[in-house]
Amino acid sequence: MAHGQANRLFPRYSIQLPLLHKTKAPACIRAGVGWTRNLSEGGACVELAERLQPRVLLHVLLRTDRGAIELEAEVAWASEAAAEGGGILHGLTFARIAPDQLQALQTLIVSKGQVQLAGVRLPLEIAVACQPKGKSGQALRGLTGDISRAGLLLLLPEVLPPGSALDIILHTPKGPLAAEGVVAWVEPPAGRAVGPPYRHGLRFTYLGWSTSLSLGLCLTEAA
Repeated sequence: MAHGQANRLFPRYSIQLPLLHKTKAPACIRAGVGWTRNLSEGGACVELAERLQPRVLLHVLLRTDRGAIELEAEVAWASEAAAEGGGILHGLTFARIAPDQLQALQTLIVSKGQVQLAGVRLPLEIAVACQPKGKSGQALRGLTGDISRAGLLLLLPEVLPPGSALDIILHTPKGPLAAEGVVAWVEPPAGRAVGPPYRHGLRFTYLGWSTSLSLGLCLTEAA
């Protein structure tokens, strides 16, 4: 599936996944983390922490909600400056994909591709502390159920109403990560088990680029 011309034949879908990448040049092996902005069977637009030169060959690992997809890619282009609130944009052309990995990629695109701006929720259970914005006092402690770049599933010992604005600290294996969010939904009473924890959907209202990278690293390593 080489390559620039073939890559343009595949429609792109706004699917956000964390990724690990490693250059393939034996004399200069570098590893890094980033996020996809869009994805197709032939390539992807990705945000990376540093600029890579066109034609650099990469080994790429994409973390999905069904495990990892590994493939080889070539850098087709790279922007000169970082995107607002994010990393440096790169265009990748997928150069080699094993048949089982291609099947996993196609399944992902079929299942997520029609969802507008699909931030794929990835299972990850870590401790979290929540504090209502503008209020002091003891933080409410809970766990995450899954996480994407857009938000997370929050399991708490008490119910917070939709619209609650929160400062949150994610206690990851890489250290604490700070973010801001708002409760988008709460599991309706009829769907709740007896007693806590109670399921909340949290949408990030602020997630800095360095935090996004650290979170992406935690998610990919969990694969």
